Amino acid sequence: MDINRLLLLLALGAAVSCSSGKYPLPVPEKPKQEQPDNKPDDTPDDTPDDKPDDKPDDNPPVTVTIMEAFKEDFSGEPGNGLTLDAGGIDFRSFPGFPSLTESGTKILMLRLNAAKDAGDGITLTSKDYVHFGSYSARVKLPDVKSVQASLGASVEFGPEGAGVVIDVASPTVAGINTASKLCVIGLDWSADKLVRWVKSTPSGDKKVIEEVTENVPQDPLKLVFRYYHTDGAAANYPYELEIDWIEYSPQE
Repeated sequence: MDINRLLLLLALGAAVSCSSGKYPLPVPEKPKQEQPDNKPDDTPDDTPDDKPDDKPDDNPPVTVTIMEAFKEDFSGEPGNGLTLDAGGIDFRSFPGFPSLTESGTKILMLRLNAAKDAGDGITLTSKDYVHFGSYSARVKLPDVKSVQASLGASVEFGPEGAGVVIDVASPTVAGINTASKLCVIGLDWSADKLVRWVKSTPSGDKKVIEEVTENVPQDPLKLVFRYYHTDGAAANYPYELEIDWIEYSPQE
């Protein structure tokens, strides 16, 4: 065998050995791509504070408007931002009605007719809010003692949940009988106390019903006047409550 044929046979053997898998050639590694230090500008931020611009706010700010000083005399339909809700069929309201107690005075008459069940009653509510200040209302409660002393009904006036409440079956408070004539009931509300009071006349001295210094409300509230049932006793007569005026003066 000549030398050229021998070299050819050796070359073919080496090729067969490599392709048989006994001695596989190493696979070259792919070059690693370099990562940029900063994220692209269009990559969304996944931090907790990030949210889409069009997502509504779960706690939108509440705008509270404080009422200005006013005096409502009820010579016509209630104004000054007061809304009258006449309640159910057992209540009636008559703005601008001649007073049954005082000649020449026009009042808002709230009438409780015969009813079987307790109800929410008639409510005057302010559209806006009130805060620290002085509140007063000239009213005459119905005289129920001689007719139905056990009648379950009350009058409430002032900031909602903090006002003066008088039981019509017990109309005498601080020595003044609010069912005998038009009297003034009121409340002075400051940051540190609530003072509930009554006066026999607008120019008379305040007689303190109660002074509260604990858990005094600090946030603005709606102004309300309510005449309402307190139990299920049926009324025997159309008991009439008179309101001459309501006045509010914010604290300076």
